[in-house]
Amino acid sequence: MGKTISPDKDTGWGVIYRLNNLFNEVETLAPSGDYNSWNYKLDRIWSNLLYREDLEIIRDEETNEITSIKYDEEAFEIKNFFDMRIARLKKEMREASRKTPEGRDILLNKEYIHAKNKLYKLITLKDIWLRKYMQSLGLYLKEIEYNPAGAMWGK
Repeated sequence: MGKTISPDKDTGWGVIYRLNNLFNEVETLAPSGDYNSWNYKLDRIWSNLLYREDLEIIRDEETNEITSIKYDEEAFEIKNFFDMRIARLKKEMREASRKTPEGRDILLNKEYIHAKNKLYKLITLKDIWLRKYMQSLGLYLKEIEYNPAGAMWGK
């Protein structure tokens, strides 16, 4: 990676454009109930947010082989927290669906519904955290007091 490349275009605008497109998709996926796709899009947003992060390459002193890569530990810990719990809730949903007798509507299974509701809340929290993380990186649009949406109501 040694070389520093400086494109003549501002990278920030490209990232903001991609993030905006991904968040537009999230706004459709979240209410549709397609939790897997919603979570996947959030992961795509995550990867776009990390473009500025420096990666520290750790090499073995004798072989010069890469032994690990370090990054913003706190952000990855938070992301891992969400991913591990999302995986656990998906497993709960699968187990509950296996307990559902054949021919019976899975949406009548209280364990399944409970796990699905917890999954929705957790992915929502991951979504909110990503938006706040994006804001902390200066990649979210600035909030202003004037609300253009209120113009149609005369505010």
